[in-house]
Amino acid sequence: MCLSGKIRRIFLFFLLIVFSFSVSAQFDFNTNCKNAYSAIINLRFDEGQKIIDKEKNNNADNHIVFYLENYIDFLTVIIGQEKKTFEKIEVNKKLRINALQNADKNSPYYRYCLANVHLQWAFSRLQFKEYITAAFEINKAYRLLEKNQSEYPDFMPGYVDLGLLHTLIGTIPDNYKWLVNIVGMDGTIEQGVSELQLVLENAGNNKEIEYLKAESLFFLSFIQLNLKNDRSEVPEILFAWDELTGDNPLKTYSKAKILMRTASNDEAIKLLISNPQSDKSFPFYYLKYLTGIAKLHRLDKDAIQYFHQYIINYDGVNYVNDAFQKIAWHYLINGNKEKYFENINKVSDKGLVVDADKQALKESRLGIVPNVNLLKVRLLFDGGYYEKAVKVLDELTSSDLKNFKDTLEYKYRYARIFHEWGKTDKAILFYDEVINIGADKEYYFAANSALKSGMIFESKMNFEKARYYYNKCLSLDFDEYKTSITQKAKAGLNRIKGK
Repeated sequence: MCLSGKIRRIFLFFLLIVFSFSVSAQFDFNTNCKNAYSAIINLRFDEGQKIIDKEKNNNADNHIVFYLENYIDFLTVIIGQEKKTFEKIEVNKKLRINALQNADKNSPYYRYCLANVHLQWAFSRLQFKEYITAAFEINKAYRLLEKNQSEYPDFMPGYVDLGLLHTLIGTIPDNYKWLVNIVGMDGTIEQGVSELQLVLENAGNNKEIEYLKAESLFFLSFIQLNLKNDRSEVPEILFAWDELTGDNPLKTYSKAKILMRTASNDEAIKLLISNPQSDKSFPFYYLKYLTGIAKLHRLDKDAIQYFHQYIINYDGVNYVNDAFQKIAWHYLINGNKEKYFENINKVSDKGLVVDADKQALKESRLGIVPNVNLLKVRLLFDGGYYEKAVKVLDELTSSDLKNFKDTLEYKYRYARIFHEWGKTDKAILFYDEVINIGADKEYYFAANSALKSGMIFESKMNFEKARYYYNKCLSLDFDEYKTSITQKAKAGLNRIKGK
């Protein structure tokens, strides 16, 4: 045989090996993988990794393992929020993308797994302000998911990510829609919610996709807490969480947040205290912080111990400043001004991603001590203790209000209490007064009054007035809690678009 013939045979043999490898790489979301996924979503990463390793030994060509391992990295970064961890494991993204691209392209899991890797790293980057790279990754994920669902419309896992993406795209106001239109992204809050609910309904009737319940519920809870104005769905979400058994820190987090937002603070405390995190799961220290918040709202004397546990154990930056501020507030309402200053002065300019930390830094730098009585009212209100909060307000006199900000907040607190208490006509009167006298100030009171007024009129189906107040909110120049307030106003405008 001539040399060229031998080379041709070797080359053909090489191609056969490569081709055989590429078609053998598959996606099999089998029982092993579902058990690993369940462990991961419950933050039991070590257990999940052991199951993944077992799957690698028994089924070396199953590329679902790369999606599962990426999920571990994602949750590790999102929950731990440590920059050094993010930088250390970031290299894993490229390795997993390369591996997944060699798998079965005719499987609905092909684009789904690729999209999830892009999306999870995008959300991880947002924690560290890598906005441009994250935007590109979100766009890649969106395109992969949209194409996948057009080819496999009955593939339920894809609707989980699409539901979240369509919802988030739906919060972008009209004047910025051109940015997403350029890259062909589209979605509404209603579309996203309906897709997540579709997954939830199907997961309840199909054992094969039952594992998708927790993730779908977590996203629905996030939407309910941050973007929805209708609380009628809250009991349904809480009931769905109750149907899920086992130790799930994300379940505890979601339920506690919902209970705290719906004037059920006592229930939230009971839930948080009675569900300590297992030693076998990845530490979710935010639950300690959340317990401290709930107890502070009730003016409990032991609230600060939970903030201390959070600060001592948590290696990230988010809510650390806020925790120091809350410790300072605890001492202030208990008559220890020296300890207030000691703790408020521990607030630094480190991190500063979330609004709460920015607000804590502002209080620390301005050196203006909050009005003790109004602070008590605020905390009691946030806990849903409306009657106690009103009683404190009713007993205040003009001499208790030291400056313009105190007077503005005094009226604002009445408005918020009456609103949440269901006395919306009284609330609107106070909201309007706050807007009229506080619109040109940097405080958040006027902006949030406009936002809440919009929500009241939206619930009354008076969309013209709702639109007016949402736009009023967005027109104001303020620097307290700006990100969250404006996001909710934008979401409100998108909900009532065309109505």
